[in-house]
Amino acid sequence: MGSAQIAQAADTALKALAVQIKLFTGDTEVKLDKDAVTINGSLYVPVRAMGEALGQEVAWDSKNKKVTLRAYPYVAGKYTWTNPPSLGLGLKEGGFSGLYHMPGDPDNVFYTLADRGPNGQITIDKTVNRTFPVQDYVPRFYKIKLEGSSVNILETTKLLLPEGTKGVVSGSRFTTGLSNIASDEKSYDNTGKTLLPLDPDGLDLEGIAYSPTDDTFWMSDEYRPSLIQLKRDGTIISRYVPVGDKAKLANAQIPVIESIPAVYSKRIINRGFEGVTISPDGKFLYASIQSPMAVPDKATGEASRNLRILKMDLATKKLVGEYVYVAEDAKSFVNVSQKDVVISDLQALSDDVLLVDERDKNEGAAAQIKRVYRIDLAKATNILNNAAASGNVEGISDWKALNVTTAPKELVVDLTTLDYPFEKFEGLTVLNKNTLVIANDNDFGVGEYDANGVLKITDKQTQVWVIKVKEMW
Repeated sequence: MGSAQIAQAADTALKALAVQIKLFTGDTEVKLDKDAVTINGSLYVPVRAMGEALGQEVAWDSKNKKVTLRAYPYVAGKYTWTNPPSLGLGLKEGGFSGLYHMPGDPDNVFYTLADRGPNGQITIDKTVNRTFPVQDYVPRFYKIKLEGSSVNILETTKLLLPEGTKGVVSGSRFTTGLSNIASDEKSYDNTGKTLLPLDPDGLDLEGIAYSPTDDTFWMSDEYRPSLIQLKRDGTIISRYVPVGDKAKLANAQIPVIESIPAVYSKRIINRGFEGVTISPDGKFLYASIQSPMAVPDKATGEASRNLRILKMDLATKKLVGEYVYVAEDAKSFVNVSQKDVVISDLQALSDDVLLVDERDKNEGAAAQIKRVYRIDLAKATNILNNAAASGNVEGISDWKALNVTTAPKELVVDLTTLDYPFEKFEGLTVLNKNTLVIANDNDFGVGEYDANGVLKITDKQTQVWVIKVKEMW
């Protein structure tokens, strides 16, 4: 730098004066981390404060001396499970049905789980039968790492029955993904003609959470519906079911505890508990039903927008709350059925403040509801001991008449604006106040059966996305 430039810079520096200003976006004041300055009569405001006021992330590249502003929300990374192990019959592992980031783990390490295993539907004599092509499939959870553009499996843990027991179907400590009782959806072999045995310990897992107070995992199950507590090594400790369901699970090897209201046994088949989460302090567990239940009947449930969220005190394992979450109105969208607007996962930000994964059944360009909402149950009415409300959640349209406030919803992100391609957005967790991580269930790549009864395999992928959003707390 020449002497003239130095003199000019010095002169400019002398004219830079700090000023106290108030910066507003709308009616909200923006807090400045540094004072604004005036130079030669022009006002200069810290770029980070300005970017955040405009709802954008500000990134500084010191090497290239470059400032980048990106509008929220945006996709910061996509990771694909490119090499899942084989399960036979051309099928591979897959189906991320939940997602959890454990505090203290690296930002690219997560836990996820798969559901009851590969299953399809085949029509036999005009009846649609549910097939389980891999009959010895064992429900499992994974510890994964996001590297490059790939999902890599660090650990695979298969669920185990309590020590010293053997499953009535598996003949070992492993459980299965088969249906529990005769009123469940029947399980058939790959031909769709041979009925498979019922397994009172069978599980259809959909959500995963972690309790820091006793170092155990909790998982949600669609079958009963039920909540499963288990050790890190996969050993199941207990299964919490609706009142009246214990007698139905004769010969179960898992200790069965009746603690969920009996009305939950009226869940619609394959629409049981989906989301589960635990408050960061480990005090409370929350579980969401996937769809409105058959209360008083299936037609009412399928037409209803009212879903239930339960709250459990983990110190006592007793329920302390039940809340109503109202799903989006399918009539406001095109080719969306109300029965297919569901909750697929939960994530607790604090006591009573949760993120909710709400989605429709469509995918790609046809998808219209792939959303994350923030709710505060402290602002909703606890209806657990309100018989008039809890006994008929699905059939109620006028909550004000019952003096009930449903969970208030605040949109965090709409994935359709990010060209999310998958139907089953089923995993949701957070890294920090600006970062969501989501996963999809690819149904193990199971497609339809052809005219010859041969199962088709799809190329649908399992992916994990990292998404940047505005501050969530």
